[in-house]
Amino acid sequence: MFEDLTGKIRLIQALKKMKESRILSVTNSPFVTTVRGDLSSLYDGDIRQLSPEEHNEIFLNAVRESLGAEVTKIGIEEVSSDEQIQNIDDKKAEEIAKMWIAEAKGMKDTIESEVVKSAKMYLAMQMLMEKYEATVIATHIRSLIKNPTPEDMIWPSLGNSELQKSGIVGCCQTHINVVLTHMLAQYAFGRSSMMGDFTTESFNNVSIVMHCGAPWNPRGLNDRVPYIIRDHAERQVTGHSKPGGGACSEVLYPANEPATIWRIDVQGKLIQVHTGMTVDPYSLYKEFDYLMCRTKLVIKTDAKKVQRYVYPDKRGVHRTGTLGDHRESIKDLATLIGFELIEEDK
Repeated sequence: MFEDLTGKIRLIQALKKMKESRILSVTNSPFVTTVRGDLSSLYDGDIRQLSPEEHNEIFLNAVRESLGAEVTKIGIEEVSSDEQIQNIDDKKAEEIAKMWIAEAKGMKDTIESEVVKSAKMYLAMQMLMEKYEATVIATHIRSLIKNPTPEDMIWPSLGNSELQKSGIVGCCQTHINVVLTHMLAQYAFGRSSMMGDFTTESFNNVSIVMHCGAPWNPRGLNDRVPYIIRDHAERQVTGHSKPGGGACSEVLYPANEPATIWRIDVQGKLIQVHTGMTVDPYSLYKEFDYLMCRTKLVIKTDAKKVQRYVYPDKRGVHRTGTLGDHRESIKDLATLIGFELIEEDK
């Protein structure tokens, strides 16, 4: 009973912190949040119509009314014209890159200069958060300059993982519903989460969250799991270990641990959730480290039941993956904020 009470108190404290949070959305999309699973102009939840002109207003009102967080949107123009960002200290970026490389289990298919570029993106993210007084950042930009060539591209993956080491939510792409889910996991459970493309696979009875990067401390602030620095699957240059190949981390999630895959939807006023046990994905699939994204969180679950709720055009293709079984707390959370709960594996 005491544990149940303290758990509910933590949820109330987390909701209070949500109301104090300020999210910076960095994207050139006209939308403050990425619509559906990509940057199309379809209205979230209805594949038949275009987004109304007031889409941002509708979405932001839903965020404020449900969780109280504020969202500010900027684009590449604000980034590329920021004098401080354009004059980032090379030596400072190099020091951060060397730290990431030293802490990694190894490097594969990328080069040190790409890691340095990622460190510059991390420093830029810090500067932007300070400038806009943000406590959370979500980025869907791939350069710090105007009109970048493929060789100029940079991804925020390593920077997000570094922010998460301090309990700060940094999330690649501007899927604000996923960002909000990450925030709830951080504030209520003390867990850094992975954002990724979501799929199910019924032959092995698993669900998979995959992306080029994930937290290095998925169990909490002082936790660390191994990672390998890799090139980025989104790169626009052919081959590996070349300028423009990018840098990200292939996080090696532990096997045989409970995990929760979930997502809040502020417009639909619902939370989708299922749970399972992590498995070693490399034991299931051949050359899995080169298929799709670099990091995969794979859990054993009732995949056929979960498939009933996989509708990318309605809910998007991204989810939050959080280590630990948080189902009961998420049920309580849904009750507190008046959202419908969908237990996808029931």
